[in-house]
Amino acid sequence: MNKKNQITLIKEFISSNEDNILINQVNDEIAMLYLGIIKHYANYQGIKVIDTNTDAIVAEDDLFGTKTIQAFSISNTKKLESLLEVHTKKIVFTDYKNYKRLNSKFSSINGYQFENDINFFIKNELNIDNDELLNYCKDNAALLFSETSKYLINSSQYSRDRSIIEEKNHVLDIRKSIFEIKRNNFNIKNLYQNIKKEAEYKKLSFLTF
Repeated sequence: MNKKNQITLIKEFISSNEDNILINQVNDEIAMLYLGIIKHYANYQGIKVIDTNTDAIVAEDDLFGTKTIQAFSISNTKKLESLLEVHTKKIVFTDYKNYKRLNSKFSSINGYQFENDINFFIKNELNIDNDELLNYCKDNAALLFSETSKYLINSSQYSRDRSIIEEKNHVLDIRKSIFEIKRNNFNIKNLYQNIKKEAEYKKLSFLTF
C-alpha cells in the first residue's frame, strides 16, 4: 500500500484512524522488534498495546478510557481475512504468503527490511550515532531497546561487552518462551515463571557490572 519509510508508517498508523497494520513476521525475534517499536510510539500517545493469545478481538474493560491496540499473530488465511474486516485498531503479524497477498490493501511492514528500520530508528528517532551499537542491534534485533537504553544512560563509556552475547542468548531464549506462551497456549503459571526468571537474571547481570 505504501512505499514510505516503514518507521514513519508505524508512527502514522498509531495516530491515524486506520484499523489495520499488517506485518510480515519473518521470525519471533523480528516480531519482538516491531512490537517493541510500536509500543514505543504508542506509549507517547498514552495508548496501550495488548498482546493477545487468540485470533479474535478481546473486549477490554477500561474504567479510565485508555485507548488500546491489540496485536495478533495469525497465519490461517480465513481467520486472518475475517479479523482484518473487524473495525477496531490492531496489529496483525502473519507469514510472508499472506503478507504478499494482502500488503497492497493495508498499511504493511516487511520484516525482511528490519535492518533498514533499525538504522533509521536509531539514527533518526533516538539520535544515536554509534556504528558499534548500530551493528550490534542489527545482529540482535530483539535487544534493540535494552541496548539503546544502556547507551543513552552512559553514552560516553558505551562499549559492547562481548560477554553480553551469552547474556543475550539467555535473555532472548526466555523472552521467546514468554512470546510463545502468549501467542499459543496461555499457561499463566509458565508465563509467570518465565517473567520471574528474566527479572532475576537481569538483576544478577546488573550486579556484575
